[in-house]
Amino acid sequence: MNWLPYDDVADWGSVPDWFGALGSIASVLFVYLGLRREIRARRVDEMRVRATQARLVSAVTEIRGNAVLRVTVTNESDAPVLDVTVLPRLVPSEDPDDPPVDLAGVKQVGRIHGRKSAELFVTVAAARRLHAATDSVLVELTFTDHDGNRWRRIGSGQPEPVN
Repeated sequence: MNWLPYDDVADWGSVPDWFGALGSIASVLFVYLGLRREIRARRVDEMRVRATQARLVSAVTEIRGNAVLRVTVTNESDAPVLDVTVLPRLVPSEDPDDPPVDLAGVKQVGRIHGRKSAELFVTVAAARRLHAATDSVLVELTFTDHDGNRWRRIGSGQPEPVN
């Protein structure tokens, strides 16, 4: 017996209709996830290509005496790098997990041509004294590649884009 003025019987379709609907939803979800994975893969490939020159720029430090660092920045790529900044940092020997301590201010080089090196001599702040046998120095290197991308490289780590 129905007390409502309209017919309340809903037609939910048949079992094949339900399977068809579920199949459509599954195929849309499958295409979405595949497209998302492809976009991520292309971004990774694009970043790898962009970082090709940045991986060829490195810095090596040498402790001279107890107050001077010799930093050699090498550009092993064919294109120049611009606006190179060097920030030397001391890695604490007591606990290497502690953050590095700045040794001096930032030094700059305007341009390093392809297949060339630049040497910088950095005087360490008077509060710090270096010991070649025990101290470890990291260099934070920031530069612009030939395509105008800005990069940061800490020690021998991979270059990271700077925004």
